[in-house]
Amino acid sequence: MDALINFFALRPTFTLGLRVVWYIYLFNMLVQSYIAVSTIFRALAQKGISWEAWSPNFIPLILGIVVQLALVRIFLEVAAIIISNWQSRS
Repeated sequence: MDALINFFALRPTFTLGLRVVWYIYLFNMLVQSYIAVSTIFRALAQKGISWEAWSPNFIPLILGIVVQLALVRIFLEVAAIIISNWQSRS
């Protein structure tokens, strides 16, 4: 559980700018996910399909969100390492 909290709180990364970018990205992901899911539910309701019939297709949607979050987190970690090494050399 601590690893998950550290992941979302950007604990190893210390720069304020990277934290702001991370939280803006998290907010963007939440908004995009909400819009995607609500659009899917609306389209299914218009066609008379229950969401239980479509629920196996949520796995790729959730997997895509998790992969995007992990990749952005890795890139931010790399950026933090580069920034910290650059600041220590100067």
